[in-house]
Amino acid sequence: MKKAAEASVSDDPLGQLHRAVSQRKWQEAWQLSSAVLTQHPDDAEVIQLVASAAQNVGKLDVAADLMIDACRAESLGNPARLNQATDALLKVGRLYDCMDLLEESLESDPMQHSIRQTFYDLCWGSENRRRAIPHGRFLVQHRRFDLRLLLSLSYTESGTDRLDSFIEFAKRHPSDKRPLVAEAKLHFDQGKFGQAATVLRSVLKLHPEHLPAIELQCRVLVASEGDGEFLALVVDAPDSIREYTGYWLAVGDWCWSRQQDRQAVRAYWEAARRDAGGREAWAKLATSLEQIPQDDHGLDQTIIEAIQDRVALLTRFSDAKSQFRHSPSQSNTIEMSKAAQSLGRLWEAEAWASIATKLPPDKTISVKQVRDSIVATMNAGTPWQSEAGHPELGMDLTNLALPELELDPLKSSKQSNVAIRRASEPGRIRLVNEAGERSLNFFGRTADDLDRPGIKIFKTLGCGGGAIDFDLDGWSDLYLAAAGGTPPHRDSNSNSLWRNQNGSFVDVTRGSETNETGFGQGIAVGDVNEDGFLDLLALNYGANTLFINNGDGTFTNATELMEQADRKLDWSSSGAIADLDQDGLADVVVLSYGDGLEQVSKTCGDGGRSRACGPLNFSASPDRFLHNTGTGNLVDRTEAWGLPESPGRGLGVTIGAFDHDPGVDVFVANDQSPNHYWSWPENTELPFGESAVVRGLGSNHGSPYQGSMGIATGDFDRDGDFDFYVTNFDKECNTYHEQVNDGVWRDQTMAQKLYSPSLTMVGFGTEAVDLDNDGVLELVVSNGHVDAAYPEDDSAPHAQPMQVFQRNSLGEFESIEQAIGGDYLSANHVGRALWTLDINRDGLTDFAVTHQTEPVALLVNRTEKPGNWIGLQLVGRQSSRDAIGSVVEVHSSDQRWIAALTSGDGYMCSNERILRVGLGDLIGECEVTVTWPDGQRQTYSHLKPNTDWLLIEGDQNAFDTRN
Repeated sequence: MKKAAEASVSDDPLGQLHRAVSQRKWQEAWQLSSAVLTQHPDDAEVIQLVASAAQNVGKLDVAADLMIDACRAESLGNPARLNQATDALLKVGRLYDCMDLLEESLESDPMQHSIRQTFYDLCWGSENRRRAIPHGRFLVQHRRFDLRLLLSLSYTESGTDRLDSFIEFAKRHPSDKRPLVAEAKLHFDQGKFGQAATVLRSVLKLHPEHLPAIELQCRVLVASEGDGEFLALVVDAPDSIREYTGYWLAVGDWCWSRQQDRQAVRAYWEAARRDAGGREAWAKLATSLEQIPQDDHGLDQTIIEAIQDRVALLTRFSDAKSQFRHSPSQSNTIEMSKAAQSLGRLWEAEAWASIATKLPPDKTISVKQVRDSIVATMNAGTPWQSEAGHPELGMDLTNLALPELELDPLKSSKQSNVAIRRASEPGRIRLVNEAGERSLNFFGRTADDLDRPGIKIFKTLGCGGGAIDFDLDGWSDLYLAAAGGTPPHRDSNSNSLWRNQNGSFVDVTRGSETNETGFGQGIAVGDVNEDGFLDLLALNYGANTLFINNGDGTFTNATELMEQADRKLDWSSSGAIADLDQDGLADVVVLSYGDGLEQVSKTCGDGGRSRACGPLNFSASPDRFLHNTGTGNLVDRTEAWGLPESPGRGLGVTIGAFDHDPGVDVFVANDQSPNHYWSWPENTELPFGESAVVRGLGSNHGSPYQGSMGIATGDFDRDGDFDFYVTNFDKECNTYHEQVNDGVWRDQTMAQKLYSPSLTMVGFGTEAVDLDNDGVLELVVSNGHVDAAYPEDDSAPHAQPMQVFQRNSLGEFESIEQAIGGDYLSANHVGRALWTLDINRDGLTDFAVTHQTEPVALLVNRTEKPGNWIGLQLVGRQSSRDAIGSVVEVHSSDQRWIAALTSGDGYMCSNERILRVGLGDLIGECEVTVTWPDGQRQTYSHLKPNTDWLLIEGDQNAFDTRN
């Protein structure tokens, strides 16, 4: 009987297997597997049954291998089986085996759309972008896309939103660390270069030829200045790495940081031609082309303009998509569709128009008309990227030499920072908050609940202020904004004017008739009516208010002279007063952070907890340009003077002559949208042209935009031109823009050692100030988060330290706030606006700071052993009285400084209108040359130091205002 039973088992192992499986006797089933597979090696159902047994006895890898065999037994033609194999492989973390299987199945049957979608998702999430993109495009062209696919495919620079899955794959399959490239990408995007490099080293140790890891590590090492490791990596990398866009971006950045501009152009072109939709590559190409002569690149102006147009369209697309992610609407979807259409990406344009049809209708948009116009230009043979009408896609820059990447340290060394020449040794800087002892007691906050998490966005920006010598007594007074009510109503605490009486302050708000109870934001100061007395513009969330200085200590509310009837629900942030069109009359620029009242009513949050909404939850709004007609009226000329293709969310502004072209320039820091740089180009129908991105000012060197707020302006490196320092949100770092060619700036944040110190801060106000008068500017930054954190949050604190950066002997910046010490700098604050003035007329620059949770601070400069100085006050005659756009050159002994007379001055503020230049130990007379806004130059000689001089356009004499 025993032999008969054994014979029956051996004769029918498959039947025995079925019975064992049905009875869930998994160990018995597994013992039968070898015999079953011997008899049925090509039966997919049988192989899968054995795989089930293997899985249930804990042999998960064997089960996964068996599922691969089952799929191949059916020539990879069973989608359901492929999905089961996918599950089995991913259960043991064998991501790349899974991807290979799916790709093999698509080669045998290209129309397995669900399989292709899975394959695309896995490739994309694991940073195999080059492998993923053709499959994503295939799905779109076959109308098999969803919103998730379209969002990822439309932005090749973004990381996966399912990182945890890929980290888990690596844990399940420790011998394959390639899925961890996704984790490294997140670290890279967050600026955590050290962590990214560590992860990628672990990947490359096991997989030295994994191209996505090499591509990303190239970018990480260049960004973190790991030059030696970068060169070693690229020298040993497979030749096929040269087909990767990120490799060429890294090479371009490496060349760019070494001022090897021709090689940088070639590298960025190599990146751009491999990714026609990559905004970063095209933006860097456009900027770097500005650095080399036309004879070098050989491109005609038509192609240059086409490149710039492509950058503008890609930026517009990126901005609309960011808004869509936070607040989907037909408006931003159609904006993406139109931008894609203009870029020649018709399949993508049609797909976005199709998405728009499924969203709540917007009566102002005809979605059907837009979609029909796109479809009418397409057929089955339409390429993904049309080159018709896009000469930039056919350009050839092979005439430029490829970069030489060698391990030879002499050939590959980076130019080090040049030590900045000082006029004396640095003084011992001391900053003391003397607001109380100088009788300034003012707390202009946006609400009373700012120390609690979950406030609404309209309460986050804080309140600003400005310096104004309204009575012309030589002592700078203060006008301070307040809020606390509900926009757009006039139910806030009143703004306040404080008169400076020999260094102490007296509240003269009531007597001066400058009461203002709108929801106060920034303050702009300037002579609007050209009568010699500075006026005030109070920026509000709601209607703004213009106060005209009567010259007798009082002001007249002249708001009716300012056109804003249709903009009374605008959220104005900062403003500036300057003559924009050089007609001798002061015009006005008003930044808009948004419009309407949704920002007042909308609540955001997660997990049932309220949080301040992010700016991308709301549409951007164009800034306004108001023209002084000469009759006392300020007329809105925004559209006539150059409405931008993509409006920003303006927070910081400065106006001055920042390049060598005629006319003033307007630099605007935008929150979560690219910055704007407006200039008045010659030979153009539109007075203003916007060119921030191609000039290198749109954002930092690697991002389409940042959360930009404050702007500091000055000749930071004393090379005779003007640089910018822009404050940003946390995890972004502030950006140091160095002007390296006329009207072209380079992100030198990392090179100046300014990257890490600001990475965890939320920067608002900032100014460039020579605190010790040694002839070299320091950078001062007011920090503070937008919203208080919940106790369990892992986020930057609400209150943060003020930062002061000073150049060291190597020419690099270093933080010195701890060395300065004192009660104010030793504590944390929720800082906002910051602006400069000389409170006590001692020749040292002081500054005022507003906060969200404490009164205004007056930081008086008590530096020990400061240098000498000269103060310059400019008055225009042919030019506007304020003379904004003038540039002064100060010569003393063999040293030279330049300074720009600006308006706006950054975040919600206005600086004192006296230019101060530190002279260090130099005691001789100065020669000062003024280039007035119209380009006329005038030189004043024999000006003694340590006093303020009044320089009047056309007058040959300078006037000592202290005698």
